[in-house]
Amino acid sequence: MDCSVEGKVAFAQGHAYHFATVDAALAFHACVTGGGAVEQCAAQHGCTRRVELEDVEAQEEAERREDDRPGATP
Repeated sequence: MDCSVEGKVAFAQGHAYHFATVDAALAFHACVTGGGAVEQCAAQHGCTRRVELEDVEAQEEAERREDDRPGATP
C-alpha cells in the first residue's frame, strides 16, 4: 500500500487524511502499510478530516483563475 506522511497529514489512495498530532499520522501510516484497511486505520487513529486530492487541485486551479481575472484584487 502506498502511503506517505507529511507532518500531521497522511496520503493514501488519492486522499489526504488529517490528524491532530504527528504521532497519530505516523500510527495511521504504520497501520496502513501493515495491511490495515485505510478507512479503518483512519478511524482508529483519530482522523479529523479526509480530502480527495483531486478536489484540492480543482479548488486551487479555480482560485488561480479568479486571481488572474482582469480587475481581480490581489
